[in-house]
Amino acid sequence: MPGGKWRLAVTRERLMSRVTVMDNGCWQWNRLINKGGYGTTSYRGRRCTLAHRAFYMEFVGPIPDGMTVDHTCHNRDLTCLGGPTCRHRRCVNPEHLEPTTTEVNSRRAGWARKTHCPAKHPYSPENTRINKGRRFCIACQHDKDAKRKGRRHS
Repeated sequence: MPGGKWRLAVTRERLMSRVTVMDNGCWQWNRLINKGGYGTTSYRGRRCTLAHRAFYMEFVGPIPDGMTVDHTCHNRDLTCLGGPTCRHRRCVNPEHLEPTTTEVNSRRAGWARKTHCPAKHPYSPENTRINKGRRFCIACQHDKDAKRKGRRHS
């Protein structure tokens, strides 16, 4: 029993020693960042845990099954377009984290602010398909299908 309380303090101290508290209230993760721009850490025997998930579990509690952890600080910053360089992905402040479904998280994300796909097709109701919270351009899919069919007949 005494070892458990000591271990909890060590875990919290270890996690907090790896952040910088920013003026905007974000706690910036200062260690390993993955390709997606999210902090990663070892947490309670699990390697490669996303840092914001570790902070949520440590300071708030378990993440409900089927839920992801959304950065509410990102949702409030309309100037941030998201992606791997998004500074909010490094935020681990439990007050800026909220469990939500993948679909809601995606809807709140930077892609929801984009009006056109990378190929410049509009994200209109007629040209957009949403699957598992992700948005897909129908025109781009038709272009890919046409190219694939063209290669088969050559």
